[in-house]
Amino acid sequence: MTSREKGYDPLLLSEEMERRVTRGTERKYVRFRATRFYGGIATGDVVGCNLRCIFCWAGRIREDPTLGFWVTPEEAYRRLTTIAYRKGFSRVRLSAGEPTIGFTHLDRLLALFEENSQYLFILETNGILLGAKKEYVKRLSQYTILHIRVSIKACNEYWFHRLTLAKPSAFQYQIDAVKNLLDYNVSFHIAIVASFGDEECWASFFEKIAEIDPDLLGNIEVEVVKLYPHVVKQLKRYNIWPQRAYRL
Repeated sequence: MTSREKGYDPLLLSEEMERRVTRGTERKYVRFRATRFYGGIATGDVVGCNLRCIFCWAGRIREDPTLGFWVTPEEAYRRLTTIAYRKGFSRVRLSAGEPTIGFTHLDRLLALFEENSQYLFILETNGILLGAKKEYVKRLSQYTILHIRVSIKACNEYWFHRLTLAKPSAFQYQIDAVKNLLDYNVSFHIAIVASFGDEECWASFFEKIAEIDPDLLGNIEVEVVKLYPHVVKQLKRYNIWPQRAYRL
């Protein structure tokens, strides 16, 4: 990592966003809802992310801390479990922003679910903070109700920079998150955004994952970009177009 490296630092962006979307154990959310993913899941959409992916569906939610309303872990637990109970869901999750920002809130929320193991908590994360902060992963390893979905945004540093606008070397945090989760025996799987990059790039990426643990290759989820109007606008702005995408 050098001072000449192009792009922002996701760790500094995490700190800035945390100051603006958390206060004590409270965190900003924009909504709670039932969604069809994972066969039906209660979802809380949080404000604030530490990446600026040009294909992101979340729009302003990821970067505008003036959005949303303050929620305690206890209130988030109540809202999520109420939705899950009414809909007959067995899973809950946080989505939209990056839920590891404001870790104190997340930790308390997970503790509440751990006390009632009726629900599986799926933590969707880009892995940046889990790669940079082993202590976070160590803390998460105590929760038996937790499964983590690590969304890896690109096949290498070059594409990571082009797609997230972050400095290329920050790609390593995503790889380190995988290593840390393995080291602490946390339940997780990898999801890849496979809409960009050529076969050679992805072959190299899979080799990198196989070096960490070849068993990981058998449970990789493939994500494809969804062409929402604001996503199309962003892609055109940066003159990048996905090889595979869902047209809406």
